[in-house]
Amino acid sequence: MYKRITAVILATALAAGCQPEQTTHVTDTASQLKAAQEMKDDVTSYASTYKTQTKENNKESQSYLGLKKDEDDNQEVTVKNAEEDGKFYVYDKKAILQKDGEWVDISKLGGSQLLSMTKPLLYSEQFKLLEKMTDAKYKDHTLTQSISGYDDYMHVFGQNEEDKKAITSLKKTYPEIHNEITVTFDKHNQIEKITNDLKLKNSKTTVHNNAVTTFSEINSVRLDIPGPVKHAREVGA
Repeated sequence: MYKRITAVILATALAAGCQPEQTTHVTDTASQLKAAQEMKDDVTSYASTYKTQTKENNKESQSYLGLKKDEDDNQEVTVKNAEEDGKFYVYDKKAILQKDGEWVDISKLGGSQLLSMTKPLLYSEQFKLLEKMTDAKYKDHTLTQSISGYDDYMHVFGQNEEDKKAITSLKKTYPEIHNEITVTFDKHNQIEKITNDLKLKNSKTTVHNNAVTTFSEINSVRLDIPGPVKHAREVGA
């Protein structure tokens, strides 16, 4: 009997230890942002997706990126758009893709450009957006930032001179702007979903871009990197 009780206590303790420690009670925007920041370093592996749908007048395009990242920072990336439908890996900090049936390491041949594609999928990258959402409205573990006009947009995103120049240039091309960003957190205050809905308009053109980022399988992703990927031949050296 004592063995059974001890086993139950141990199992309960282990289960509790698997859950991230909550130190901030979330009641508003500031506390939600603080709680998310506190949990940031606890996220070591995950699956994520980044889907975009862009409509310019009557022309429409879609793209999809999928990522699985393990605790060693190895990544399996799926890319789907009008031009391509494939997969590449980031293994041991090397960019590896398949060319003519062979897996090759292109780290020294445009690898940085390939790696930049994964930025929208990385958990840590989302905090560059979150730090700009101090004025967002909070409700039920969700933050919503609504922007109408360039004064609001500049206030939120014009943090440095480079950003201000880019926004000013955008305004010249599209005088009207509307943007709504929604960030949803799970019960552990970890990011679950981000929706970024942007509308731009001038006298001739309306551009509507909807981007959705999701995170799942937090701290439970295990990647089985294929042998040919691990031993990919280096090109461009």
